[in-house]
Amino acid sequence: MENKAYITNAINSDEVKVFKPLIIASIVIVYIAAMLFQSPFQNPYKVSIGAELIFTILMLALLLLFLFSNTVFQNKYWLYFGIQGLIILGCVVTFPKGSHAILLGLIPILIGQSIGVYYESIKVIMTSVYFYSIFCGAIIILDGWNALIHSIPILLLITIAVRIYSIIMIQQVKLRIHTQKVLQELEFAYEKVEELTLTNERQRMARDLHDTLTQGLAGIIMQLDAVNANLNNNNTKRAQEIVQKSMEHARKTLSDSRLVINDLRLPANADMDLAKAVENEIANFKGLSNTSITANIMIKSQLPRNLFKQILYIVKEALNNIAKHAKAKKAVIEIVETHNQININIIDNGIGFDVKPIDHLYGHYGLLGITERVEAIHGRIKIESKRKFGTNLNIIIPIEKGISEENE
Repeated sequence: MENKAYITNAINSDEVKVFKPLIIASIVIVYIAAMLFQSPFQNPYKVSIGAELIFTILMLALLLLFLFSNTVFQNKYWLYFGIQGLIILGCVVTFPKGSHAILLGLIPILIGQSIGVYYESIKVIMTSVYFYSIFCGAIIILDGWNALIHSIPILLLITIAVRIYSIIMIQQVKLRIHTQKVLQELEFAYEKVEELTLTNERQRMARDLHDTLTQGLAGIIMQLDAVNANLNNNNTKRAQEIVQKSMEHARKTLSDSRLVINDLRLPANADMDLAKAVENEIANFKGLSNTSITANIMIKSQLPRNLFKQILYIVKEALNNIAKHAKAKKAVIEIVETHNQININIIDNGIGFDVKPIDHLYGHYGLLGITERVEAIHGRIKIESKRKFGTNLNIIIPIEKGISEENE
């Protein structure tokens, strides 16, 4: 129903711009023709001034009703066409000699208008029958059956011409409406894509900043705490060693942060040895924690840059969580390629945590960042943990889907 109303309103809007000027011109021509037929030049005083005045008023009323039909008679067009039919009868009675011009000129126009305002064919047919009845009755009363027989073919030809014009116009309007709706849908889709792109970009920036600045600063704070503890115990030598490591860690954090801020990409010819990259992360981890790490990495395929980068970030974040929260003595990292997918297992024997409420606890952005990265490369993540029994982080990433660079 809404679509029908939308089409009808659009058709009426187009009618204002295209159809109405033509109808107004037709009504004026009918008025002039009727005046000429009723009072020919050879006998200009045959018709009384009163009849001319009444006919003029009726034609003005017909014209005004037509001009305001879309506002005054909205959803009540049956009343509009009913009144117009009575006005036509009044014009015929007032100007009987101009009846042919009135009937043949106005009735096809009103039938054509019914095609524009009615969406259902049955209403158009009923309106046509109503006006044909007025036409036939008026001709029979004024001129008899023989005149009706001669007039009907002319009426049908004019009506057909008006109908063809109306149908063509309506079809053009429908095509324009369809085009406008498609354009609106495309604009809406573009806005949604732009919004999603901005949202994804914000999430990516949040993950990258967390994985660089937040982790780096957290590591430096932990090292400074260790320096403070050693200084309190007068262990100056150990404190100096930790300070040196803190300086190295700070430099690395600064370097990583610059990469994020400048939104740099890995170069095409970069050495993307995942085992070597994970070993570097483990070496950095050992400067932050006394946890013993065992790594097992078996990757045969040449990983694309995006997939390589995301896996490395996931490992880095998981190690950071172990260093900050787990209090584990041992941890195992397994990254194995099997059946066109990468299976990642990161296990520790730390204190564990309650998995269910983790998403609702403030500050647990590490696991949230890991989950978002896994989803970005179409992977699956499973977290198993119990208090005092450690944590098992299992991630499965399909290589085929992971190769898309759209998540870069």
